Amino acid sequence: MKNFKPQKVLQHKRSEWLKLGGKLVTRIIEDADKGISQDFDGKLFPFYKDTYAIKKALGKATPKGVSSSRQVSPPNLRASGKMLSSISPKKATKESVEIHYREGEIVQGNANPPARLKKKKRNIYGLNDKNWSFARDYIDSIIDEKITKFNRKKVILEVKI
Repeated sequence: MKNFKPQKVLQHKRSEWLKLGGKLVTRIIEDADKGISQDFDGKLFPFYKDTYAIKKALGKATPKGVSSSRQVSPPNLRASGKMLSSISPKKATKESVEIHYREGEIVQGNANPPARLKKKKRNIYGLNDKNWSFARDYIDSIIDEKITKFNRKKVILEVKI
């Protein structure tokens, strides 16, 4: 017989958190490619201004004049390819994982552009409701697996009051 410790059910391995972080990074990048924001409601990015859209379509939207993507509809934030490829899961603990944005200033500039620039908001920072639901379901499935594993064994419950 084995002692059942309920707190162990809620603790996850660092590797499980890193796996979830990797899946969330993939979802953020896929959403950006489809023009879907990471705002809570996951609304679509506003269209690029005509002048920028023409430059991007010609592959001349970056300072060096070479774009990695010429897609303009829907907007995908891939002019140079650096910003989206800089997102990665880091610092996993037994309770969480951090998603790092190495191009953080650019990400923040797109998420909350200064009013003086009159730039439209295109947010890839954080998680929209759809991705939060995915994360919840993923964690729930891990907890369900652990509970099922414990149910297969004889269990002694120790309650300390």
